Amino acid sequence: MENKEVLFSEDYRFSYMPGVSASISTDVINTTRPSSSINKLAAKNEILFWGEDNDFPQLVIADVRKNTELGMLLEKQAGLLYAGGLIWGTPDPEDDSKLVPVDKANNVEIKAWLKHSNINRYLQESATDVYWFYNVFPEIVLNIGGTEILQICSQAAEECRWGVQNSKSGMIDNCYINAQWPDGKANDPFTKKLPVLDAYYNPAQQLKENLKGTNYIYPLNYAQPGNKFYQLASWNSLRESGWLAVAEAIPKFKKALLANQMTIKYHIRISNMYWEKKFDGWAKMPDKDKTNIKKKEIESMQDTLMGAEKAGRSLISVVHHEFNGGNGGKEFNLIQIEAIDDKIKDGKYLEDGKDASLRTMSAIGLHPALVGTMPNNGMGGAGSNIREAYNLHVMTNKSRQDLILEPLNNLIIEFNGWDPEIEFRFRNQFMTTLDKGSETKKIA
Repeated sequence: MENKEVLFSEDYRFSYMPGVSASISTDVINTTRPSSSINKLAAKNEILFWGEDNDFPQLVIADVRKNTELGMLLEKQAGLLYAGGLIWGTPDPEDDSKLVPVDKANNVEIKAWLKHSNINRYLQESATDVYWFYNVFPEIVLNIGGTEILQICSQAAEECRWGVQNSKSGMIDNCYINAQWPDGKANDPFTKKLPVLDAYYNPAQQLKENLKGTNYIYPLNYAQPGNKFYQLASWNSLRESGWLAVAEAIPKFKKALLANQMTIKYHIRISNMYWEKKFDGWAKMPDKDKTNIKKKEIESMQDTLMGAEKAGRSLISVVHHEFNGGNGGKEFNLIQIEAIDDKIKDGKYLEDGKDASLRTMSAIGLHPALVGTMPNNGMGGAGSNIREAYNLHVMTNKSRQDLILEPLNNLIIEFNGWDPEIEFRFRNQFMTTLDKGSETKKIA
């Protein structure tokens, strides 16, 4: 094989020059990392905008709040990901799906660290951001001496923005945290600026060798093609396709029906001849008297039709008839009362609502049985449907669970000097049939 000289840049990327031999130290190799292309358009700004006006997550939150189902479904997804909470141990040599408890000394230290750092809050908040945005911004907090990681917490995704890529490596060096986006600025007094770790290779060693303070951001995202800086959750297709707008419009239509159309219960048709037949001398009465008589007569009809509860109104219309056989010699009624169909009883927009709900659940990735509804049969579902849907969902959740636990498994264990064989996992509980002796089975 031809000998080559390896030339390293300041960020340890390398290229080869043929014809010259060279030796490569292990230490240098361990600092290499994947290349990252530079986005020229983004580099013109001080921060990388999230959305065209830097308000994408704020728009998402506003849209979710207007929908009766979406927020609950995202919350349910986060709850299913959290599963039975956190467990830890070393993989069983004979079955690595199981964890063996660690020795007492290590266990006491880890339990104390997890308690003091309130790890459950990190897990819950990160699970929420994974499903809402596919972007999570964990903050790593070290002690003053930089010898131990004391805490990990999840910064609110909607308040975080990346700084621009540096020109040498294409990496992002800083994260800006501000509760006022999109109005906030990178350099205003309300912005918190934190350095960003490179999560691709040995972040523990990187942190030890490049300490710049006590607080860092460990970037996490659930990668989707076509999104370089901020990932786009798959369920956002609901917003872009228009189905979220459809789901939002349906209750507005229902409300309009209740407030307007559905209050009209009867259509009363009154012949023009009714007044002449009932009231003597009608033709010679002054117009003012005719108006008062009509008003009292119509009010009397309304009161009779509405009953004691005074629910519903009537539509009054005039039917023109003529004397001297002008009606073709046919009999006719001076008053006709027709009940108007109740559109709500007819299920107006009911199927549209079901369709929108099913599309929402499908986009979120939840089987209707896990929500309490089943297509074509209303509420609920057979126990077997719920069990199989739940078990399948839990089995496909591991990639997101591993993502949230990455800072623990890939950084904190090594940096804090814990046993490198230890792993953190979520306790996944699977449903079983009653003949197994228990309704749930716990698996690490």
